[in-house]
Amino acid sequence: AKLRLDTDTCIEKIAFGSMELAEFLAANQYDRVELVGVVSNICLISDAVLAKAALPEAEIIVDASCVASNEDRLNEAALDVMASMQIRIINR
Repeated sequence: AKLRLDTDTCIEKIAFGSMELAEFLAANQYDRVELVGVVSNICLISDAVLAKAALPEAEIIVDASCVASNEDRLNEAALDVMASMQIRIINR
């Protein structure tokens, strides 16, 4: 089965956070964005902050059941920080 469609947007990252992602979100003005991935305390938190900055009125969601870190303590801390920035954490 083909998971990626020709109409899907794929953003390849070269750093912890993606300015290309932030620019894409700002240009498209989504009202809801859900983020998942690894490493939650490095890459994911960077992109979550960029998403919130690009779409300050949008609901930014992180699904805690679909994120991870190499240390549980750092994962939990990253989720706490994101929650404090009005990023909604679900499935925690």
